[in-house]
Amino acid sequence: MTFLRTILTVLVFLHFLSCDNLQKKTQFEFRKGDLIFQDLNTDSISEAIESVTGGEKKLNFSHVGIVDIDSKGKIYVLEAISKGVSLTQLDSFLLRSNKVAIGRLNTKLNARIDAAMTYGKALLNFPYDNIYVMGDSTYYCSELIYEMFVNTGDSAEVFQLNPMTFKDNESGEYLPFWVEYYKNLGVDIPEGKPGLNPNGMFQSQNIEIVLPYGNHQFN
Repeated sequence: MTFLRTILTVLVFLHFLSCDNLQKKTQFEFRKGDLIFQDLNTDSISEAIESVTGGEKKLNFSHVGIVDIDSKGKIYVLEAISKGVSLTQLDSFLLRSNKVAIGRLNTKLNARIDAAMTYGKALLNFPYDNIYVMGDSTYYCSELIYEMFVNTGDSAEVFQLNPMTFKDNESGEYLPFWVEYYKNLGVDIPEGKPGLNPNGMFQSQNIEIVLPYGNHQFN
């Protein structure tokens, strides 16, 4: 009797463990053109980006990429990272951080996705823009996606450019990180220059958040 009771206890435990694991996996169907916002928190620059772009909502995104799906259904993320413009497998993308949210372009913009992806993939291996100034042949993550849509189809902006800031929201002073960062690059801080960032893009009226922020494990 004791043996049977033990077996039942183990089976019940395994059942709940299995249910818990299933709950942690996210049933989600990606579409080509989905924007995947990522909370990295892996280095100082990610934290510095979040510090000056989180705004009143204190958003946590320091990176964004755009989903591409090949003819076999394999999911990739087109992104601008330190090694340059890259096409990264979704699993590898999530290894950096599975703290993500998914945004989907409004239906009226669907017709522009294919042309935008073609434009973006033509930029593969272009260098990363570590100065964060637009208008040259280097790209940071948000800039890449912005240029993909601005340079294809009509001239309507999918995402709005705004003056960039590298200052602390409360003190109004430059964050020490950015002072040292640009000093090492030997260039002036591009305060007030037009640009955009993942947290700002996340709030665009041209996208719908179809998967809220969280720790996601995709099937």
